[in-house]
Amino acid sequence: MDLPFKKKYYAQKYRPEWENIDEFKGWLKPASGDSTKAFCTFCSMEILAKLFDIKKHAQTKKHKHKLELKTGRCNKEIPFKVIAKESSSRPCDAAEGALTLFIAEHCSTLSVDHLGELCSKCFKDSKATDGLKLHRTKCTEIMKNVLTSHFRQELLDDIGNQKFSILLDESTDVSVSKHLGLVIRYYSSKQEKIVSSFLELVSIERADAKGIVEGLVACLKNYKLNINQMIGIGTDNASVMTGINNGVHAILKRDYGLQHLILIRCVCHSLQLAVTHASENSLPRTVEFLVREIYKWFSVSPKRRDEYKKIYELINCGEAPLKITKVCDTRWLSIEPAVTKILSQWEELKLHFNLARGNENCYAAELIYNMLQDNKHYSYLIFLRSVLNDVQIAIKAFEGEDSNPLKLLNTLKTLIQSVSQRILMPTRLQRNIMDPITDRDLHPRPFLGYIFETEITKHSFDPETSNAIRQRCVTFLMRLVTELQQRLPDNYKQLESMQLLSPEEAVKPVKTNDIVNLAEILGFTPEKIDKIMQQWHILHSFKWVSQEIIPFWVEVKKYKNASGDNILEDISELAIACISLPHSNAEVERLFSQMNLIKNKQRNRMSLVTLNSILCIRDSLRKSGQCCHNYVLPKSVLDKMGTMEKYSKSSKADSVAQDVPSFSQCPQPSTSSSCI
Repeated sequence: MDLPFKKKYYAQKYRPEWENIDEFKGWLKPASGDSTKAFCTFCSMEILAKLFDIKKHAQTKKHKHKLELKTGRCNKEIPFKVIAKESSSRPCDAAEGALTLFIAEHCSTLSVDHLGELCSKCFKDSKATDGLKLHRTKCTEIMKNVLTSHFRQELLDDIGNQKFSILLDESTDVSVSKHLGLVIRYYSSKQEKIVSSFLELVSIERADAKGIVEGLVACLKNYKLNINQMIGIGTDNASVMTGINNGVHAILKRDYGLQHLILIRCVCHSLQLAVTHASENSLPRTVEFLVREIYKWFSVSPKRRDEYKKIYELINCGEAPLKITKVCDTRWLSIEPAVTKILSQWEELKLHFNLARGNENCYAAELIYNMLQDNKHYSYLIFLRSVLNDVQIAIKAFEGEDSNPLKLLNTLKTLIQSVSQRILMPTRLQRNIMDPITDRDLHPRPFLGYIFETEITKHSFDPETSNAIRQRCVTFLMRLVTELQQRLPDNYKQLESMQLLSPEEAVKPVKTNDIVNLAEILGFTPEKIDKIMQQWHILHSFKWVSQEIIPFWVEVKKYKNASGDNILEDISELAIACISLPHSNAEVERLFSQMNLIKNKQRNRMSLVTLNSILCIRDSLRKSGQCCHNYVLPKSVLDKMGTMEKYSKSSKADSVAQDVPSFSQCPQPSTSSSCI
């Protein structure tokens, strides 16, 4: 008798692609040790690795309750009816707009719940409070859908179809989300100067070159900016940005046809790296160790700070001591302010640690005291203060928002000359600052600074010790000059090319044709280059008032002949495009500083849309030179203030995009939550 056929059972294994399904995102993971089961991180339970069972679990009451708690969707949406606006504008519209500007610029949207009620209560006799109803939901939606749209449209109108540069860098916020910060640098016809404006903070899944390029291109398309008008990008010195084969710059040139795209490495980052590499194996490691340990000694103990304060005030007639600053782990140059403050209170610190080593019986205090007693460390710090001060001056110049490109070139020249002339033999011939230093060029006994030489003589070191200190200092200077020459040639050439555009060169009757090379580098067409050459050679025929480079070319751009035509349009376009090239990445660093101030530990659930809106409003007010109390919103913006569809929730993704601390939404919040 034949037995009935039984269907063979195959166990279903877990599939990682299920995690990308919207319904399962955030909670579905593979079970550890069993490939036939899945694991729900919200409910902390295992499920059979079958799509039917997983969907069934997602519909259970327990899972839905956990989902609400974890994602902060505890509050149910209240359906609002869209009510037609009675008139084009209400008396309270301007008040609502001004209050929203105030909240966006100065504080959290939580404050507006009480602020709106307070205004209505205190100013009952004012027409501006008639119908004033502004709470966190409405305030947030006005930021996103009314004010941000207004400021972004103003930005796009100001940019127009002219050439621009992009500053970009990537960072993570407090919720450990990867963001690409984009700042656009262009000529503002409204303000008649080169400005750097916040463009957008783009969320990226991966921080490699392709992910960054995709985020950049998507942002430009979203703003309807022509990518072919982008003439330069400013980045830090990371290989993902500057890689020859697969960096961001290389991909943009190869895959998007931007053959004339110019890469500008941040001078500030280059100077930081130059000093860091110059200090390796040249100066004693104990110098940096001493500075760091002195900060650590006081940073964690109010008692030690109070004891030192009493000693310092006793010695200095009641004057309070300067606080020792922290040395950043990733920025070696941050040691300069700490060195300056330690040197200014060297004897007081020595006395404090002498007392502390006996009172606290602490080995760290004993070690620091012995290092302070060693005059070699004092000599090294005196030498470092002098050199690092020159580097800091250069960095501050390049970090400025309205820096003159020609003065930046002189700053770079001055820095390299200042460092190299400390160790070089004097010569009558003018030396090229980019020429390498050989042993024949070195001074047999260089003068390393007045205070340094005085201290060396004062402490009466033996010849061997004195020569060892000098040799280490000379080695540091030689390596610093070499690092500067290797890291700054591109920036130097860029700034040197701008010297052609100086007012002094432009108004000369006899000029070279080097302007052609500049036009070719920036990708101007042959027809335009021909016009540029003609206009370049007639510039001296006109009388110009401005002597500074940017106001001069703005004056040229605005020039009109008798018929009202600008016959110098092409040469002014070239000059302004060249000047608008970035010279540092400081604006993006400022953007990330603002991001961390806005989205902090208490506001870690803020959505990216809300964060972008606040950044856009703050930057627009800063750029216009106005504040929340004197910025006048146009009537077209006020007309949108009372229309429900303009500040109603537009999507489920933004339905919880409120600026609410996580601890008020969920019983068990996560500091790194990024569900909003």
